[in-house]
Amino acid sequence: MAYIRAHETSQKRKGRAVKRYEVVWREPVRDDYGLPVPVDPANPSGKSKTRARQESFTTREDAEARRDELNAAKHSGQTSALAEQKKAGDLPFGYYAQAWIESQRVKVSQGRLKQRTLDDYEKVLRRYSLERFGGQAVASVSPRDCEHFLADLAARNLAPKTVKHAWLVLRAVLKYATRHGAIPVSPTEQVDFSTGHAVGDREAFQHHPLTAEQIAATARIVGERYPVYELLAYFLPYSGLRKAECAGLEIQDLEFTTRPGPDVFGTTLCVVHVRRTKDRKGGQWVTSTPKSRKSRRSVPLPPWLAERMRAYVAEHPRAEEPTAPLWPSRKNGGRRVKGERTVAELDWSQPSELGTWFETILAPALVESGLPVSCPARNGQPAQRGVRLHDYSRHTFATMQLSAGVHFMQVSQWLGHAHYSLTLDTYGDWIPSEDGGALNNLPEPTPVPESAVPEPSNVIQLFGR
Repeated sequence: MAYIRAHETSQKRKGRAVKRYEVVWREPVRDDYGLPVPVDPANPSGKSKTRARQESFTTREDAEARRDELNAAKHSGQTSALAEQKKAGDLPFGYYAQAWIESQRVKVSQGRLKQRTLDDYEKVLRRYSLERFGGQAVASVSPRDCEHFLADLAARNLAPKTVKHAWLVLRAVLKYATRHGAIPVSPTEQVDFSTGHAVGDREAFQHHPLTAEQIAATARIVGERYPVYELLAYFLPYSGLRKAECAGLEIQDLEFTTRPGPDVFGTTLCVVHVRRTKDRKGGQWVTSTPKSRKSRRSVPLPPWLAERMRAYVAEHPRAEEPTAPLWPSRKNGGRRVKGERTVAELDWSQPSELGTWFETILAPALVESGLPVSCPARNGQPAQRGVRLHDYSRHTFATMQLSAGVHFMQVSQWLGHAHYSLTLDTYGDWIPSEDGGALNNLPEPTPVPESAVPEPSNVIQLFGR
């Protein structure tokens, strides 16, 4: 229970010491999900850790109002400890958030949900929902609270897609609480919020695909320090693989054949088989399946790149190991001088983390070649829109193939899109007219001939025809 503690200060007023009134109370220490932290981790249902809190006021009236507010909240379950909460609705929002995450982990173990999707759920939950509702009793979350939540997201100037994801995760947790009898109906159902398209007032996102000449210039700069990564700088835009798909490639995923050609050796062909993805989570590599069923695919490389890949694999230090990573990482450590580029030793035991590779190797090469690089707002500088890794690899691959006359359905298969409509929506401007692209062939309008003015007649027509 909160109580008031008065004490005299060193200040004087009318010859008397000025008093201050402190409202003192204890509240449970909570984790990221808003749940009380037990004193003994081995006994999570036992006594919880608490911490002392206090607030100072200049008048007793203000102190009493704050004390009464805290005590009323304690009795309503908003700040009570978990051991004192007897009703499901008095449990904090964080309790159901954690339980919902556990239910999603079951889906991951059954192959019904991707691990990276669950990781995104947790990240969005921690960043937005738990920040506001973590320790609040789930039954006390009102539609008005949800509207304030949306208003706060809008005030951050977040992208509509980010607001949508934050809202969907909040709605999923509250629906989970509804199914388990904590609340009769989810408050999100009473909020007028649509996850559909906006009216179009917001500036549309612009892709930044590269041309073949820009790719060559960028790859040449990368090759000045890392010849191996120069080949990777060509491989990404000419294969169109996603970041995790490229990191998941192994020696066994390249299939080389030879087609009869003009010379005695013939023409080298190479097909890249996309079978797995790899993401780095918590310092460890996590292997998973591709994004969708159609993401399991085979992508042919152009003959000139196939020949280079054959030579690269022949000199690969682990070429005899089918499961060895195709692209190496870099070793940490070594002497580094601020402002100077250093060349780190390659690490062939693990794949390259392409997010870091883009920031430290490819992005500087793009800037040196005169191209803008996308970066978030930081240190008071506004965000800059430019080339991202996704632009460099997938968007560049798609636009070059479509501009070369490859049918959009074939390009969609190489990209691993779940539906052809996604390819049309994203790259419709690059589709040639003979393959269904936009072409305005409306004919020129023919003017209507002017009717001749009849000559006046002295004959009066008595009956109509």
